[in-house]
This record gives sequence, structure tokens and C-alpha cells, in this order.
Amino acid sequence: MNPQRRLALAAAFVAACAAPGLPALGQAKPQVHETTVEGVTAEIVEAVRKEGVLTMKVRYRNESATPATLKLYRSWDDKDYYLTAGSTKLMVLKDSKGAPVAVPHGAHGETDVSIKPKGSFLFWAKYPAPPAEAKKVSFYHPHSPPIEDIPVTDAK
Repeated sequence: MNPQRRLALAAAFVAACAAPGLPALGQAKPQVHETTVEGVTAEIVEAVRKEGVLTMKVRYRNESATPATLKLYRSWDDKDYYLTAGSTKLMVLKDSKGAPVAVPHGAHGETDVSIKPKGSFLFWAKYPAPPAEAKKVSFYHPHSPPIEDIPVTDAK
């Protein structure tokens, strides 16, 4: 193989690995779980620990050909979304005014999200970080059984 062809193949390989929407080499496939909402799945995007806070992101994806409605919050109470690390239950953090540090609630607390066909919605929330030795958490939410063994990544 001549040097120009080898260089062209190497450049094509690097470009393919860096293409948006494709997982990087060595990157784990996201955890995807069915939900109780017809056609909607929950995909774990990340669980990142940084400076005493764990940021959890979950993408709810509507795989169906019709719009889907996800009841995000039933009230101002945030007890529906929590994590566990071992036997420790971690609740959504609150800001200085007592509001959850998460996707905002609707005006009256109850919040429905409409997801277009083949569309998605990103849920995020901040939790107290589990101890450094905790390498996995479980995510509890009202749309499926617990999602377990989610790897925790430490931010650099």
C-alpha cells in the first residue's frame, strides 16, 4: 500500500470515529429501557460526579409514529426522581429558594411533556454525589422499573 493511500485511509478512519451521532471507540452503548408510556424509551445519557454533585441526564425518546405525552411531574414534590448508591437514597438537590435543581416544573407543579414522533426530551437533575468509592447508581423514576448499574463518571 502506497503512503498516500495509507494516509487517506487513516484520515477516513479518524473522520468516521469523530462523526457526530456515532459512539467513540471504546465508548459503551447507552443503557436503553422501556417505559410505561407507549413507544417511549428511557436512555441513560450520563451520570457525572463533580465537586460534590452528581448530574444525571436521561433522554426520553419517542420511537412511535404518533406524539407521546410524558407526565414529568405530578406535583411540586420531587420524590419521584431519586438515585440510590448502595443503601443510600439521594434526592434531587434544592437551590437557595427551595426549588429543585432539575428540569423546571410547570406553573402549577404538574408538568406534562409532549414528545413528537421520533423525537426526544432530555431530563436532567442534580443530586448530592455519592462517595468516591461508589462506581454505580440506580435511577428511580415513575416511568419504568428502577434502572440499575448506571456507571458513575468522575469529571476531570
